[in-house]
Amino acid sequence: MQFATWEPLYQSILKDFGFSPGRDVEAANLLAELLRDREPLLRTAEAIVAGHRAVVCGNAPSLEAELGELQERDAVFLAADGATSVLLRHGIVPAIVVTDLDGPFPAVLKANQEGSIVVVHAHGDNLDALNRYVPLLVRIIGTVQCRPMPGLYNFGGFTDGDRCVFLAKELGAASITLVGFDFEDESVTPRKKRKLEWAKRLIDLIYI
Repeated sequence: MQFATWEPLYQSILKDFGFSPGRDVEAANLLAELLRDREPLLRTAEAIVAGHRAVVCGNAPSLEAELGELQERDAVFLAADGATSVLLRHGIVPAIVVTDLDGPFPAVLKANQEGSIVVVHAHGDNLDALNRYVPLLVRIIGTVQCRPMPGLYNFGGFTDGDRCVFLAKELGAASITLVGFDFEDESVTPRKKRKLEWAKRLIDLIYI
């Protein structure tokens, strides 16, 4: 997704949640500096996903059961943050993990050590986590929700789950299957519910 297309959605999200665009830029600058000497891995990610069936895994409570029923074991798996723990328990190392580093980092680190590319997202609320965790990761792509500077990307998306979907589409997946997504989860906080509403709205824009 071009930033010109994403920007009106981003501005609406900022307004809805009261986020600071300046803090997003600060986080983006920090991530760019942390990744300054890293090998670019976007082409590697494209080679893994392009033309293949992609299974995008959210971290809803239903994920465990849905994985047990899933037939697409030869597909490419993308995990949204906390879904990584569930996938690893099922013996699946996701090709790509998408995270803003607010979930179970030990699982993300283990997947990274076993070959997963970790797509780390910078935003105004995770500067401390970026400083703490990014140096521990070895295969990494940096993303932002503001205008991307050199070395970083903005594929669109707001939550880890919908960013996974935007990423799979951007990388050229032949098809996208969602598992572990529950946009109607009544057990979440009002703030999380609003995030789920945004996730559904954004996924509906591009889901194939």
